Amino acid sequence: MEAFRMERFFERDNEIEVTGKEKGFLGSYYAARVIANMGDNYVVEYKELLEDDERTHCKETVMAHDVRPPHPNQTLPSSPRDYSSAKKKFGFGEQVDAYDNDGWWVGIVTGEKGGFCTVFFETTWDHIAYPVTHLRPHLEWRNGRWFPGKNRGRFVVENSYFSSELVECILDEKIEQEKLKKLEVQRDHEHHRMQSGWEEKMVQSRTVWA
Repeated sequence: MEAFRMERFFERDNEIEVTGKEKGFLGSYYAARVIANMGDNYVVEYKELLEDDERTHCKETVMAHDVRPPHPNQTLPSSPRDYSSAKKKFGFGEQVDAYDNDGWWVGIVTGEKGGFCTVFFETTWDHIAYPVTHLRPHLEWRNGRWFPGKNRGRFVVENSYFSSELVECILDEKIEQEKLKKLEVQRDHEHHRMQSGWEEKMVQSRTVWA
């Protein structure tokens, strides 16, 4: 506990991130606030994690060594309309945190195309494409200071699972999915506009005949 005290104390209502250490959550970080400081642990309330009723924010008691300050650059994913965030660049092998399932998950950048990056997760062996607005540089909190993540490019290249063809396929599939989503949104908007116009004409028609 003494080592942790030298790093930082957190008080009630302090903004924090909680590191996931349990199976299935290893390598994840969740935004929260402190509800109570219990000495060796904290009672926290998560910002994005909800109870089964999907309204109440989850509360949990966590060990002090699993708590750190909020990431200095980003605590939530950026809007696609955020021009500066949409122009972010990440290099091959760079460690990043990807926002998914209400938290940030540490992974390795393996490719980039059209505003998306493929990220490989060592803890799950998943290989997923994300918009750059959902990525942030990975940072480690040690001894009261932030340290940048290591470049893991060599690990990726030496991994038999990795191939440039696979990365290209994942990126192309993601880009195509996003195009289809945009087309569906455009069709929905057009349908709504036509429906509104038709209803307005019907009202006008009734007014004339009234």
